[in-house]
Amino acid sequence: MMGALTKREIAEAVSNELGFSIHLSLELVNEVFDQIKTSLSNGDQVKIVRFGTFRPVKKAARRGTNPSNREPLTISPKRTVAFRPSRLLKGIVNARKGEEILPDR
Repeated sequence: MMGALTKREIAEAVSNELGFSIHLSLELVNEVFDQIKTSLSNGDQVKIVRFGTFRPVKKAARRGTNPSNREPLTISPKRTVAFRPSRLLKGIVNARKGEEILPDR
């Protein structure tokens, strides 16, 4: 199993593939992530074709229990992000070695 993929490693791959400098590639990667974060914080979903969709989700306040003293407490409402992978991404992740990946519709 591999470790986590970092933004730096993504930038290096972009640099190698497109011939950009590492500095420019890192700026591009950071800008893409900034645009995704801005859209999600504005309440918009982000659809990346053939990859998946990120969407903001509101979680309601709920009852919980403090694990250290077992006292009941209220967990405040918050927003989080849900990700739904595309069929193509699911196929790639679930494919066995040597198996052909069917294209997304």
